[in-house]
Amino acid sequence: MVETKSEKALLKEFAGFIETKPTAPGEPADEAILRMIGNDLRPTRWKIYTKLTLVEVTTGLLTLTICPQFGLGLGQHNEFLHALHIAAPPVIFNLLCGFLFMILGATLGGLFLNRAEIRSFCNNDNWYFAVYSILTYLTLVTLGAEVFVLRSLTWMLGAMLGNLFGFGAAIRLRQAMIL
Repeated sequence: MVETKSEKALLKEFAGFIETKPTAPGEPADEAILRMIGNDLRPTRWKIYTKLTLVEVTTGLLTLTICPQFGLGLGQHNEFLHALHIAAPPVIFNLLCGFLFMILGATLGGLFLNRAEIRSFCNNDNWYFAVYSILTYLTLVTLGAEVFVLRSLTWMLGAMLGNLFGFGAAIRLRQAMIL
C-alpha cells in the first residue's frame, strides 16, 4: 500500500495532536457551554408557546379555507358539508367541527417541537389547549360567527379533545419512530 502526501500529512498532524499536552478550556468557555446546554435542555416556555401557537394558527386558517366553520371561510357553499350539517344532530356536528378544526394543528405542533420542548410543554398542555381553544372560539365569534350556547360549549369541548388527541398522537408517533 502506497501512502500519498495527504495521508502522510494527516498522520503527521495526528501524531502531533497525540503528543500535545491536554489543556482544559477556560472558565468563560465552560460557562458558555453550560449555558448552551441549559438552554437546549430547558427551553423557555414563551418560545414553546409561540412556536406551537404559530403552527396552530396557520393550520386553523388553512382549515377555514375549506370548512364552513361558524359560517366563515371559503367552504360556505359546499353541498356535502351542508348536507352533513343538516343530517347530524347539532351537538354531534359541533363537537366534530371543533375536533377536526384543532386536530391538524395540534398534530403538526407535536411534530414541530423537539424533545426538550415537548418535555417542558407536556406539564402544562391541558391548560394551554384549554386556553387556546377558548381564544380560538372567541376569535371566531369576534369575526362574526353566529353563536348559540350549546353549540359553543360542544365546539370548545371538541376543540379541546382535538388538541389533546392530535398532540398526544404526534408524540406517540415520534416515540415509536425513535425506538
